[in-house]
Amino acid sequence: MATIQGWIAKKGRLHFTLIDPDKQNPKEAGLLAEKCSDFGTDAIMVGGSTVSGALVDETVKAIKKACKLPVILFPSTAGGVSPNADYVFWMMLMNSTNRRFLVGEQVKAAIPLSKTRIKTIPMGYIVVSTSSKPTTVEKVGEVDRILENDFEKAISYALTAEYFGMECVYLEAGSGAEKPVSDEMVMQVKNILKIPVIVGGGIKTPEEARKKAKAGADVIVTGTIVEKNPGVIKEIIKAFKK
Repeated sequence: MATIQGWIAKKGRLHFTLIDPDKQNPKEAGLLAEKCSDFGTDAIMVGGSTVSGALVDETVKAIKKACKLPVILFPSTAGGVSPNADYVFWMMLMNSTNRRFLVGEQVKAAIPLSKTRIKTIPMGYIVVSTSSKPTTVEKVGEVDRILENDFEKAISYALTAEYFGMECVYLEAGSGAEKPVSDEMVMQVKNILKIPVIVGGGIKTPEEARKKAKAGADVIVTGTIVEKNPGVIKEIIKAFKK
């Protein structure tokens, strides 16, 4: 059974905490991961739109030291791979117009990754535009914009990911998004796919987490709110898993 599907089969709906190494030093990242572990998060994702290099590796090592949760790399470039992580989202930014984010960075990372023990989780990454201004990931990834009510376009990209053999699809509003991906879009994508759906970006309250659960999300990811108000994560996790 595929990794994400196996975790879902064992534990039900999952919550992942996203830690961006650019936002705090490694020691603080470790403390944050430990706190979120106590709150009930299921895995720690490490990555950001611009981060790479030694800082990623030091952050991963600090997190591994602080808690026993699996650490999943969420790299924007080949430089975001740390040999000390457990997994890596081997992802294609499905709606990028730049070959670099479709396959280019992956080609750079493939041989170095083969020399580690990291397990790959193939993922179709789809960025949805929910904010009045493009988020960082929209700009960096040079995306073919999917507006929040463009359900058919989102479904087309999601099905393409499934047909490519991806293990999961990630619907992402982006770090600091004004709004999360709409419940209707999550529902329509989930209803047509046979693989798990991950939703992230803009989920800041327990109520939003509950809505995503009702819409059919298998996994939610919280990042920015973890940095600003880690105390609410416990309630978000409880609401999503209830």
